[in-house]
Amino acid sequence: MTRHRVLRAELRTLAGLCAALVLAGCASSPPRAPQASVTKTPPPPDAVKQAIVHRLDTTPHETPAARAALLGFYDQRDDAPAWFAPDARTPRDVSGQFIDYLKGIDRQGLSRRHYIDSTTWAALQVPGVRRPDALARQDIALSRAFLGLARDIDNGRVHNAAIRSDWRHDPDPTNDDARLTTALQDDDPSQVLNALQPDHAGYRELIAALAHYRDIQSAGGWPRIASGPTLRAGMQDPRIPTLRERLHITGDLDDPSTTATTARTYTPRLADAVRHFQRRHGLDADGRVGPDTLTALDVPVGVRIDTLKLNLERWRWMPRHFGLRYIAVNIPAFSLTAVDDGVTELAMNVIVGGAHDNRATPVFADRMRYLIFRPFWNVPHHIAVDEIVPHARRDPQYMADRGYQIVKAFAPHATPLPVTPQHLSDVVAGRLQIRQAGGRGNALGLVKFMFPNPYAVYLHSTPATSLFSRSQRDLSHGCVRVADPVALARFALAGRRDWNTARIQQAMHQGGRQRVNLAQPLPVYLMYWTAFVNADGVNFRRDIYGRDARLGQALAAAPSGSA
Repeated sequence: MTRHRVLRAELRTLAGLCAALVLAGCASSPPRAPQASVTKTPPPPDAVKQAIVHRLDTTPHETPAARAALLGFYDQRDDAPAWFAPDARTPRDVSGQFIDYLKGIDRQGLSRRHYIDSTTWAALQVPGVRRPDALARQDIALSRAFLGLARDIDNGRVHNAAIRSDWRHDPDPTNDDARLTTALQDDDPSQVLNALQPDHAGYRELIAALAHYRDIQSAGGWPRIASGPTLRAGMQDPRIPTLRERLHITGDLDDPSTTATTARTYTPRLADAVRHFQRRHGLDADGRVGPDTLTALDVPVGVRIDTLKLNLERWRWMPRHFGLRYIAVNIPAFSLTAVDDGVTELAMNVIVGGAHDNRATPVFADRMRYLIFRPFWNVPHHIAVDEIVPHARRDPQYMADRGYQIVKAFAPHATPLPVTPQHLSDVVAGRLQIRQAGGRGNALGLVKFMFPNPYAVYLHSTPATSLFSRSQRDLSHGCVRVADPVALARFALAGRRDWNTARIQQAMHQGGRQRVNLAQPLPVYLMYWTAFVNADGVNFRRDIYGRDARLGQALAAAPSGSA
């Protein structure tokens, strides 16, 4: 029987009598304010230990892992208090440092209330010697808060696999209680906790953005612009002074001052400020305030703050390092970047899956391993049945004109079968498949970038290049179409000296299907950032798949440190 179990058995045997003595008569007294837990005489050490054991035995825990960490920590300490001085039973300096850290935790998009309840928080502000029961409650509350906060900073608060992806393949092996022990030994909890924060510029930039938008909120937010006709350069409108103020508050317009003649005029400089705002929000940067731009302008600052907090949570899910070379796709921003040793080598527009009919591009990470030039498009069954077979039954030339073939299986050397009514019926029944031959008219374009995954999603080029000029590009069946496939192929094949731009172009436009392996696997991250910072400032994007809404609900329901 462990020491904890022996002590707890003794407490149960005394059937509350010892507890009553230990608690110094508190059970018979009415509830008091936090000051009532302060005494002038330090209690005996054994009384404090017994109070801690009793409190540990009755404290609810979010998860078995949280309970094990807390019990293990106090077991190593022989149930001595951690945050209070062993002689006078007054708070140690380290407890004040941790309390100060909790006061500022909202800067990271977290809330102190998730870690310590208001009653205990108020009691912790009271100086002086604690009674055993109060000391035990406060000491354990600080330990639980540290353990929960450390887990949340390190790996996020939400762990529902339907909401977040498993980005990490190298979890921190450090035990939770070891982190707490280190923080107490070093007398600097902030150092341990700060080291757990995501070491990514994107995270730090969002923390700064959150502080900026909270300042805006504290100053009263921004005014709402009334509905009305689309505002264009040269127009006169009574809403324009409000528009100037709105754009100045978020830094899109540097100087809002005007003359008496231009106060209500939509000037070219104001149109430039609107374009800047539109770029930050992924809108058509036409310099006009139409319905979409007006809607974005009128989103309350509190909603923008919530979006920043959601994306800070997403950063806490990220791996410690993305790798020396990697490709990152931001789905809501319809963008791709290719990074080499911290330098963005490529940035291009992409097209992602639509928000309907299960076409959403999944959020996950994998490794690109090879390219296929002039690929076949293996048509998914639902597309074949819903879109191709009906046309083929009406028009005998439909499939031949577009390079579609009926095959027994998706294999590079499969022999095409004749397009007959029976074979089309077999396609519908799932006994045969439809693919599209490689070439200029192929839906995948002239190259696809393969990182085998359970979603059957990949990057590829497309013949429909005009779609990249749209601001909203959630148009595919789930795969990601890239605007500059030659540049991306060059980046992916950088380790292959036998592949240069000329050879890539030749492979795309001549010959048949060709597979080329990468020199080494290349990490690919399909991510979902609805708030981020770039050269234009703080950016927001439309929640095209409703993932923000689901994450917000999960955060509201998630206990602290729920790993």
